[in-house]
Amino acid sequence: MKARILAGLACAVLLFAGCSDDKSEQKVAASAPQTQNQTAEKKIETKAQASDVVKADKNVSEAKPEKREKFKLADGKGAEDLTIIRGASDVLDEDEVKLIDINWTLPAAGEAQRYERAFENAPPMIPHDLEGLMPITTDNNMCISCHMPEVAEGIGATSIPKSHLYSIRFSEDKGGQLSQDRFVCTVCHAPQANIEPKFKNNFVPEYRDANSSERSNLLDVLNEGVR
Repeated sequence: MKARILAGLACAVLLFAGCSDDKSEQKVAASAPQTQNQTAEKKIETKAQASDVVKADKNVSEAKPEKREKFKLADGKGAEDLTIIRGASDVLDEDEVKLIDINWTLPAAGEAQRYERAFENAPPMIPHDLEGLMPITTDNNMCISCHMPEVAEGIGATSIPKSHLYSIRFSEDKGGQLSQDRFVCTVCHAPQANIEPKFKNNFVPEYRDANSSERSNLLDVLNEGVR
């Protein structure tokens, strides 16, 4: 009797195990198509995104830069120089670029009229022709042959100021010699062109003494207000 009962229980266990395995296999079989569908959908989505990127790159490469409107002055006239300064035009577009034929000052050195400084201690403009005086090199600086203090006074030239005979960088008096950091004169001093200015300059300089329009006192006032 006991043997029959045990045999019956064993059959029941086997049947239950068989049903569980069938259900697991059915779940796996049912999920497999769904996973395959998801993978296929992701591939299609990836291809679509890649296609969009390629189209966007192609559109960017084929697009032509739009020409921005040029600046206009209050009187309605074009301001080509402002266009260049402020970057309103494509820097690679040279179709409308026109070089100006500049007529530089022609009086020879010693014959020119001095220009008033733009403001107190401003580097004065070069009023004379530079033919044969440029370029400034390590071995040749024609400017100092006339503008060094010991020479300038005798020939009526503008004298190099004390600030040029002193190294501000190293706080060193050069003993009457031109400081090397002032050697290339055209870094600050420029020739004047004989052209009409396109824009009116309303700036009015204020000089603190009568000589400031023609002479420099930079070394004397350099540290004003500095503590």
